[in-house]
Amino acid sequence: YWFDYKAGYDVVLAQFGWNHTLAQDIALTRGAATLQNKTWGAIITWKYNNPPYLDSGEAIYDQMRTAYEAGAEYVVIFNYAEDMEGPYGTLQDAHFDALERFWKEVVQSSAVKQGSIEAEAVLVLPENYGWGMRDLGDKIWGLWGPEEKSQQIWELSRNLLDQYGLGLDIVYDDPEFPVAEKYPQVYYWNHTG
Repeated sequence: YWFDYKAGYDVVLAQFGWNHTLAQDIALTRGAATLQNKTWGAIITWKYNNPPYLDSGEAIYDQMRTAYEAGAEYVVIFNYAEDMEGPYGTLQDAHFDALERFWKEVVQSSAVKQGSIEAEAVLVLPENYGWGMRDLGDKIWGLWGPEEKSQQIWELSRNLLDQYGLGLDIVYDDPEFPVAEKYPQVYYWNHTG
């Protein structure tokens, strides 16, 4: 996400689905958007490779609400599959119910505040270290296998996500976008600060 903004995008969407860690996807996207003064959102994608593709309506409602409370300005549901049989793509009645409920109980509610879940801490990764962080074996810049840094970052990020949950942002060390005084607690990938 960090590098998408650096490439010129004004909005980036965190991808929810595929059983990824929601808190990590938010941390990476919100952190990049926050430091680079951009907007962000979430796109809810497939959970399964075959029908019903999407998660349950209740789970999607929870994902939309979490994204909104964490500050997302956009929420999108990916609604396509080559073998769609239903009249509304991959969306089912439960998903439409979730969308309606989200609009009424979250967006139009004065009790729920967009951005009410703020980052209390930030994890700063090495400059230009394009490791995907989807799992410990993920590639660096899509080409090279993980290395010692990957293991260290993985373990620290798991610990910080356990400790802070949605209160963590993840960014890259970049002199153009300093983290000093932007977060109450700063953790660097190779030491704490």
